[in-house]
Amino acid sequence: MTYPVLFPHGEPGYTCGQQHTFIVGELRNSHNFSILHHSGKLFQQYVVDCYCKAEAIRLWYIGDNQANFRAEEYQGLLDHLEHQAADVHARVGKLVILPSSFYGSDRQIYQCYQDSIAIMRQFGKPDLFITFTCNPKWPEILLTLQGQQISCHRSDLV
Repeated sequence: MTYPVLFPHGEPGYTCGQQHTFIVGELRNSHNFSILHHSGKLFQQYVVDCYCKAEAIRLWYIGDNQANFRAEEYQGLLDHLEHQAADVHARVGKLVILPSSFYGSDRQIYQCYQDSIAIMRQFGKPDLFITFTCNPKWPEILLTLQGQQISCHRSDLV
């Protein structure tokens, strides 16, 4: 019930290729109008909420399938934590080991660091450090905006 403006007909959510119908008086155009892309800051909130839902599902899956990730091999770590907790009269909660494939985890960041060091050993130190900045007034972006849209409301373009 958070987004009734985006899905006024009770659709379960956005799917790729979904066509929306826009009616203004006698004008009816169902090919080029997307309610999501014309909802401004509500679109940004929707994108963040969808990302959080996907991340929560990934974390739930990892927590629920620890046996598949061979987390039992960390029994020494669990024993150490229980011993430390016993010293301060605390309890240890459920131990969840994040795999190195989980984006943003300490293990994944360390693995990327090791990969970059290996690349540097193979090819030498980099000569250039190139950055790229997007200008929201580029013609490619301005041509894609429709109606009274502004570039800050279309993070998918910028």
